[in-house]
Formats: sequence, C-alpha cells, structure tokens
Amino acid sequence: MPEPTRRSLLRSTAALAAMSAVLLTPLPATAQGGSPGTAPTWSAQQLPFTDANLVGAVSVGQGRTWAAGFTVRKEGKATRFTPVVAERGRAGEEWTPVEAATEAASTVNSRVNAIDAGGPGDVWLVGDDTSVLDGRIYTQHYDGTRWNVIPAGPPEKAEAASLLDVDTGSDGTWAVGFAQIEVSRTWNEEKGGWITESRHAGIARHFDGTAWRDMPLPELPGDYWYLNAVQAVSAEDVWAAGYDGESGGPLLMHYDGTSWSKATAPGVTDRPGHAHGLSVTPGGGVWLVGEDWSPADGTTRALVARHDGRKWRRAAVPDVNARLYGVAPVPGHGIVVVGQTLGERREAIAWQRDPAASGSVNGTAGDRWTMLGLPQPAGTELSENTARTVVGDRSGLTVLGTSAALGSEPQPFAAVRRSGR
Repeated sequence: MPEPTRRSLLRSTAALAAMSAVLLTPLPATAQGGSPGTAPTWSAQQLPFTDANLVGAVSVGQGRTWAAGFTVRKEGKATRFTPVVAERGRAGEEWTPVEAATEAASTVNSRVNAIDAGGPGDVWLVGDDTSVLDGRIYTQHYDGTRWNVIPAGPPEKAEAASLLDVDTGSDGTWAVGFAQIEVSRTWNEEKGGWITESRHAGIARHFDGTAWRDMPLPELPGDYWYLNAVQAVSAEDVWAAGYDGESGGPLLMHYDGTSWSKATAPGVTDRPGHAHGLSVTPGGGVWLVGEDWSPADGTTRALVARHDGRKWRRAAVPDVNARLYGVAPVPGHGIVVVGQTLGERREAIAWQRDPAASGSVNGTAGDRWTMLGLPQPAGTELSENTARTVVGDRSGLTVLGTSAALGSEPQPFAAVRRSGR
C-alpha cells in the first residue's frame, strides 16, 4: 500500500498451504496449445537491466510486449529513481532496452508505477510527484515517434501524490492513485515550525488528448483510502479498485460516463483485504484480484472476483496463503492470475482458470484452477520472489516480476511459456 512520504513498492511474502473448496490441478498436456503428451514448459528470459523493480508489462500488438519498472540509486543523502523500459518482439525473442524512454525522464527522479498501451503508438507510464516538475505527478507518453513527459496536477494542498495505475484505449486514458492532503496546519512556537495533519485520499485523472483533467471522486469517511487499479470497459463503464481504510476492505468505484460513485459488492468489499489489480476480458467481463485477511487467525488468502455486467461475484480460489497482483485474459484459456505465496518460502505464482474446465462460470465451488509451475528465480531461501504482471496472447504467456534477497538490490525476472511447446 502507499506510504505517506517516498514510498517503496508493496512488499509481499510467501508459502503453500492446503487446498479446500476448489480443485487445483497440474497443467494438462494440452493446455496453452500444446500437443497431447507435450506440456508447455517455462523458459527464463534475460532482461537488459539489473537492480530494478519491474512493475508492469503490456502487449502493444503484433506479438510485441513492453515492460517497465525503475531503478533506485543512492546519491549522497538523496535517493534517485530512474525509469527503465524494455521491448520484446514475439515470445521467443530477446528483450532490448528502450533507451529513449529513460532519456526522456532522465531529470525527473520518479518511480514508474504502471505501464499501459493502446497500441505501438500510444504507450503511457505513470509515477509519483517530483520537485523537478514543481510538485506535479510524473507521466510519460510515447506517440510512436518520441517520448514526452506530460505532468498531471496534484490536488490542492497535496503534500505528496502518486498515480499507481493507468489504462488506455480507444475510449481514452485513465489513471488513478492517491494524494496526501493537508487538513490543518498549526504553528509550534517551541519548535519554531508548522505541525500539519493530513489525510490520504484517492485521485482519478483522465487525459483529454492534450492534458490530464481531474475527475472528482466521491468523499469517503475516514482519512486513509486509495485507488491502485483502473480499467475501462467503455467510455461510460470504467472501474477502479483499491483499499478503504475506514472499512479495512477492498474498495470499488465506478464511472458511468458522468461521475464516479462508490460501488458495493457483497462478499468482496465487505471483507478485510485489498484489491490490487483489474483486467477486462474481450467479452467485457471485469476481473479483480487481491487479497483477503482472516480476522480469526491473521492469514492472507488470494482474492478473485468477476463482474459480469450486472453484479460482482466472488470466485472460489485455492486455499493457499497468497496474495495476487496481476490478472490477464488468455485467448481460449480463461484468465491467468499472478502473485506471491506467503510464509517461510516466498515464491512467485501463476494460476490459470479455464471456464471450460469449471463446474460454473459464476465463481462457485466448481471452479478449477491449474497451477502453472512458475520457475523461481535463482536465489537463496531468503529471497522474496513476486510475480507482478502477466501478458497472454496466442503465442503464449509472459510473467514478469522481481526477486529481492535480504541485503541485496531487487532483481527483475521474466519467464515465458510458449504455445505449442
């Protein structure tokens, strides 16, 4: 979750437990387009940078994939964040650095929090506020020819602000996040300085083709809530998700083409937990992933829910100590979710839900999930491996994430599972 000042990436933790209400199976031989008796296998891919946090990836069409993240460097007492972007052709090809993206943001000093693309000539990165931009929020756009930094304005009296996710397509570009906003300021004579009180609240921005516009969100009770995922089904059907500190549970908001409103979803928003990611399927279904907390024993379980155009339904998932960060549709094979197990072993995970193998399409106990056997990056037992994002197309699956060992810089990793192998 975001923190009040300069924020580090969400930390996650790991380990498999028992299964309960759903079926979890090994990968069938024919999954992902493999021939009978020949199960697809994962291949690790080299990335063109090290010491970096990977935060997202997106298909830009014609088999091309772009991935983004950032490096962190100490320069004296200051901390410097530098965006990194890589591009790959089809699944079996090498990743190459997109140097122009890094050069365009060379003086900005911000994390990259998300990437999305409406095509090879419409790619967006979003990040944090930065003094270099006079306190405005860093965003960067590629139009097919060049990269441009296009700052977004923070709310009035914002002490800090971040855009944590971006979604772009034919109906426009949305970005959501949070701001730390000053509520009161009192002069302390003894200390000779101001004492401020602040609150954290979600923010939403829409790009009108020229600049980012503030899209007002409803006021919520409490002083700590934020949005970290956004997906548009259409110009009149946009979903955002995050965390509601007042209730301690996932937060859902909906835009109907005119205004934003808070949405309730029994079984999803009325339980303790977080929402971390959203995705839209080609048929217009919206999937949400995140985590649930058990008040009884403090354990965390994966959260998956689906909106079918009428209401949200919670999907039954493997009874595993885990949290999920990413979800993506896979042509002909349902959805794939990625995240991390929790416990003594902290492993990156990828599960696939194939509706053709499920007893119900509504997320009941008939759901069948396949554990895709994601290979773990090399490292010690103290490594924390987290799958952050997944991209699926006819050529196969690509999972990207970060591996962090105690006392070492985080390292990015990529794994590919090609169809027909």
